[in-house]
Amino acid sequence: MNRTLKLAFGAVLGAALVAPVAAQNFPDTQEWDWAFNAILNLKNEGILVGYPDGLFRPGRPASRRELAGALNAAYEKLKGMIGGLQNQIDAINQKLDNMDNFATKAELAALRDQLAQIQRDIQMMKGWGDDIANMKKLVDMLSNELKELGVDVDAMKRDLSDLADRVAKLEARKPAIDIHGDLNFVMHAGHSTDDMFGMTVDRRLTGFGRGDYEGDPVGMTRDLTMGHEAGFTFSGTNDDGPKWHATIVVGNLMGFGDFEGSGFFYGNQGHVPFSFAPFNEVNETVYVQSFGVNFDTSVWGQNFTAELGRVGYQAGNYFFRRYDNTPYFDNPRWDDGNWYFDGGILKFNWGSTGLDVYGGRVNQGNTTETTGFFFNNIWNLSAGFQAESGSLFFGFGDLLIDQLLGFHLNFGLGDRGDIAMNYIYLDSNNFGSAGQNRIVVWGGELNYAFNDAFSLNGGYSQTNYQENDDVILDEDNAAYWAQIQYNGNRWGGGVGYRHIDPWFGAPGDWGRQAISWNPTDHEGVFANVWFNMSDRWKLSLDGYSYQGLDGFILSPEYEATGIIAMLTYRMNDVWSWLFGFEYDRFNWDGTEEEWYTWFRLGMTHSMSDGSWLKFLYENSHGEDDFGEFAKGGLLTIQWHKKT
Repeated sequence: MNRTLKLAFGAVLGAALVAPVAAQNFPDTQEWDWAFNAILNLKNEGILVGYPDGLFRPGRPASRRELAGALNAAYEKLKGMIGGLQNQIDAINQKLDNMDNFATKAELAALRDQLAQIQRDIQMMKGWGDDIANMKKLVDMLSNELKELGVDVDAMKRDLSDLADRVAKLEARKPAIDIHGDLNFVMHAGHSTDDMFGMTVDRRLTGFGRGDYEGDPVGMTRDLTMGHEAGFTFSGTNDDGPKWHATIVVGNLMGFGDFEGSGFFYGNQGHVPFSFAPFNEVNETVYVQSFGVNFDTSVWGQNFTAELGRVGYQAGNYFFRRYDNTPYFDNPRWDDGNWYFDGGILKFNWGSTGLDVYGGRVNQGNTTETTGFFFNNIWNLSAGFQAESGSLFFGFGDLLIDQLLGFHLNFGLGDRGDIAMNYIYLDSNNFGSAGQNRIVVWGGELNYAFNDAFSLNGGYSQTNYQENDDVILDEDNAAYWAQIQYNGNRWGGGVGYRHIDPWFGAPGDWGRQAISWNPTDHEGVFANVWFNMSDRWKLSLDGYSYQGLDGFILSPEYEATGIIAMLTYRMNDVWSWLFGFEYDRFNWDGTEEEWYTWFRLGMTHSMSDGSWLKFLYENSHGEDDFGEFAKGGLLTIQWHKKT
């Protein structure tokens, strides 16, 4: 069924890319979800209609009958688009017949606009080849379900074959290389309050002076940072044989540089800052996010798909996933969760069972040219012990990984979910604090939907520390968790439990407690709840309560509680608002307390060209038993456009 789902998404992708954004999505979709706009576009085009109660149920696997319904809707959409294009051509021919020998300026302008629209439609059709091929495969796979829906399957096959021939002629004239990408501009303006620096959730100081004001609490005009980045993706457009791609990025968001003064922008894509550094501009850098070649092949009769080059991969939050270390900057390249390495990925598929084998070398170079032209230290993949000063966590292990080899085995459970097993070798050319130069991550994870509303996630992960092939630490190094989730019509929620040993050190993403990222040596509960109060208002709450374990890193008396509240309001198709609050409280040893609060106000302006402009102001406050130690704020403005 996983293969069927991939084909289905490919089949409807062409229609989704050209659909306008509607005002309302399904009530159980999250605005911050990476697929929010794609689901919204498909809903607006009638390809996704949801369940009778109005919900989409994003966590539930689709049935064959539901896929057949979406396939038929996509087919009707394609027919309508082709018919509309023919109607435009007929209308132009009619106008030409009625113009005689002369035409007014207005008539020529209208004709020019219509021709430009037809040209755009034809350019769009050039990318339909793979989608139509996927649709044809799906028609064969789901023919029985389509017939049950009253669809004339033979007619659908004829229409798709005819459309495939038309598109093939158009694609024969397409350029050899496709170029697209994204443009980003971001501004951070921090301020201090009452002569104290503010503090962000990723441990950055706000209101920190520069130049002659170095280290002084200042206002926004003296703590103003401007950043920019452009990503360019090049890919081959050939239909047969290996397909290549490369993404090259230029900007000043990556790297520490040698800028005069304190601070840096985002550093790299691997971890939050080690020190409480302010924001600051750095030198211009050029780096390669990814490049590679994809092809289908076989060895000894076994078919598989291969991707070679600089590739990205992830395998679960407690196993192998890069966390989002830029909470004040939104970008798919920075936030996709993949760890990147120079090597390859082999994907095998046997019906409901799949195996991914991945491995290579991690680019851990620590040099930056003074010109900033080449930058090597991009991801800093690390694993192992990740505490600092016995209490604060950076989500960064004490062992930099130089090479890796991983196996991800997935067993499908029909339409209800899957079981995933992981085994990952993480090898270093250096030694960590426990004398290890290798960490082996292994374990499994279950995802299961009991019905349309209730789902379960749980698993176990362990990180064995080794010196070459000798295991030197295989206890107090595991994590296990379980969560049950309910998603109803107007509300939903979930509750879970997790236990994370002090020496657990997978390069994963299991969350944040205030300014501590991927913390270990604790256990406790976490929960979430959301309410769709109307078609425009939505409230979500996330909370946790954890206790320390054996005192190795955190005291057994350690207690941590926190809550994050977010209220969103979609004013119209263009403007949306966000109101947020976060409170985190820590009791480190039963006596010493520390707490943080953040208040947030944001708005997003969606533009007609597919770009967006976001504004976010955050006010921060930190206090402990000795008094206030952080007080200030940060204004972030970001513009993003896909090209």
